[in-house]
Amino acid sequence: MESVLEEAIALRQSGQYEESRRRLNTLLYNEDCKAKAHLQIAWSYDNEGREHEAIVHYESALSGLLSKQERFDALFGLASTLRSIGSYKEALHYFELTLAEYPNEIEAKPFYAMCLYNLGRHKEATALLLELLVSTTNHESIKAYQQAIILYAKDLDKRW
Repeated sequence: MESVLEEAIALRQSGQYEESRRRLNTLLYNEDCKAKAHLQIAWSYDNEGREHEAIVHYESALSGLLSKQERFDALFGLASTLRSIGSYKEALHYFELTLAEYPNEIEAKPFYAMCLYNLGRHKEATALLLELLVSTTNHESIKAYQQAIILYAKDLDKRW
């Protein structure tokens, strides 16, 4: 089973999406591998630009047995895919679920901010990105203004 999964991943990574999915489909009847296979199939469709077809596989993956990392990947993948097709409210739900379960996985935050932007929540999106910038940068020029940026990010409309 693991060798089939590894082969399918290698095929996907080399752009052989259909063959990758064909191999993964053989694992869909094995309860131990089913969710992992659905996650890999979802990524295959996403990589191929077939986002609508990926969604059902992300959902199936989430209903099965996944490791902690795989669950994060499935939640984040589903949220990002939903945002990319314009299902912003549904994407927001999955981004918030992702960040609630995995608060330290900051790679989801820029995509969450994009979703907030798509929903017209520009102030929240900008504040989130500013806070992310300050918390992750090593650039001395940004660090010099860290306190001011954090203060302003809390209320971008406040006048002094």
